[in-house]
Amino acid sequence: MMIKVCGMRDIENINLLQELDIDFMGIIRYSKSKRFVDDSQKEKVALQTMNKGTVGVYVNETLENILQDFIPLQLDVIQLHGDEDPAFAKALLEIDIKVFKAFQINETFDFKSLEPWEKLASEFTGKLFFLFDTATPNYGGSGKKFNWSILDSYNGEVPFLLSGGISKDDAKAVKEIKHDMLLGVDLNSKFEKEPGVKNIEEIKTFIEKLRK
Repeated sequence: MMIKVCGMRDIENINLLQELDIDFMGIIRYSKSKRFVDDSQKEKVALQTMNKGTVGVYVNETLENILQDFIPLQLDVIQLHGDEDPAFAKALLEIDIKVFKAFQINETFDFKSLEPWEKLASEFTGKLFFLFDTATPNYGGSGKKFNWSILDSYNGEVPFLLSGGISKDDAKAVKEIKHDMLLGVDLNSKFEKEPGVKNIEEIKTFIEKLRK
């Protein structure tokens, strides 16, 4: 079970998180997010040596701006969390970088709409993954869960990360999800002391329970 912790920006907090058994760390480059890493913070983050997979999170951003972050932030993955289409993702995949494509899930979400994305994933094996988040007008960050039973309707073959309101008390519930394509979880607001600063001990305990 992979662990992604998103919304990091405090340098001390980043360094503490890197000591844990996680797989990915998310840096949000979306100005409307409470966890936005602006250009001055970007310079500080860029000075750190990242020993975990680093994910740059973008919402309807230009390809040019994303590529400007690629080297300074040592990005391993680009997370597209807006209304980007497969053609946009393909442009990133063609430069040999992994992509997480987020989808906002609610009771009316039609998983058939993912077919163009599944086709793209088949062209770039092991490079494109999905992230299923709770539907919100603000492209995530709501701290709320969607009804996880909806995942039973997903019959695709692209692995996904589960996101949206996962808390320290949810390890058992996550383990009970028996979906072959569940790759891991994306943790954020429910593990925070304040926006952008995570409770390291709570994350550590959650990981231990999840992987026990």
